[in-house]
Amino acid sequence: MTTRLADEARYGARHAWVSLKKRLGIPLKSDKAHLCERIVRAIARGRIHKDSAFTAGFRPDGLGAVMIQRLSVQAAAGDMGFRYFHKPFDFVGHWEMERDAWARHCEAEFELGHGVPGIEDCDLPYIEFYDFAVNQRLWNTPHLIGFREMFRYCNARPHLIDDLAWGDHYRERAALLSGGERMTSKGPSQRPRRVAVHVRRGDVSRSDTAHRFTPNSRILATIDEVRGLLDARGVSHEIEIYSNGTPEELADFTERGYRIADAPGAIESFRGLVTADVLVMAKSAFSYVAGLSADGVVVYEPQGYARAPRWVARSEAGAIDSGQFEAALARVGWTG
Repeated sequence: MTTRLADEARYGARHAWVSLKKRLGIPLKSDKAHLCERIVRAIARGRIHKDSAFTAGFRPDGLGAVMIQRLSVQAAAGDMGFRYFHKPFDFVGHWEMERDAWARHCEAEFELGHGVPGIEDCDLPYIEFYDFAVNQRLWNTPHLIGFREMFRYCNARPHLIDDLAWGDHYRERAALLSGGERMTSKGPSQRPRRVAVHVRRGDVSRSDTAHRFTPNSRILATIDEVRGLLDARGVSHEIEIYSNGTPEELADFTERGYRIADAPGAIESFRGLVTADVLVMAKSAFSYVAGLSADGVVVYEPQGYARAPRWVARSEAGAIDSGQFEAALARVGWTG
């Protein structure tokens, strides 16, 4: 009860402050999370027209972030009983070809709109969520609301995104496009199980983005624990590092004999993470979404996006929950 009262007080104070900013003409750029919460709370109270629908708003960000955007909006829409319309990528950062061509290339690869209606099938007037949130006169009329993201809503319900049909669809597609077998087959294996480790470098460093940087020592500690648990079961395996780091940044891994994956671009890397038998995630939206599609053992790294229930917990120091790892091995049914 105390927690609920504190939450209501927090929300009420922020609501009053944001309303004052709007009246004074102060930009609301820093209030996106609150404005999204306004809509969610209004829906819970039955104040938003039930014939409204959700889609993705404009978000200029990297591949992982724009994928989480669409998946979280779709998952939240379904959970709240609203229709969802898929909007193709209009921008994907870190492009590997001409910008618009890269967005189209990613759209064709990931097929996030598979099995759901497209935005062209919706005849409702479109409005960005921040404009919709501050104009209650619009709430009684059906609108297509473009959200920047709904991952905070999904963080409180981490099974929602993981339960979407997209993960299974893309995993089968990735295995086909990679030209190999489905990597996480059950039962005895005639090959070593592949442990894919995402080491985020390039856009992160100790100084500039320390909150997203994981030192090699902690990643190596996780690898050691994974190897120990697999060895205890007699599971033959090999370690494969996925990273755009420099040879110097990855020397700790190559000196141990771990192979650097031959993945020339983001899409090839993503396929490799998804189809691995064991995926060790990084603090990264990119590998988070890969984990949603992977059906092997997924080792989660603590970050802003919540751990899916089937994933294996991992501490900041790199230690993993051995009980959860054993349960994940049992779930995938490996016998060696």
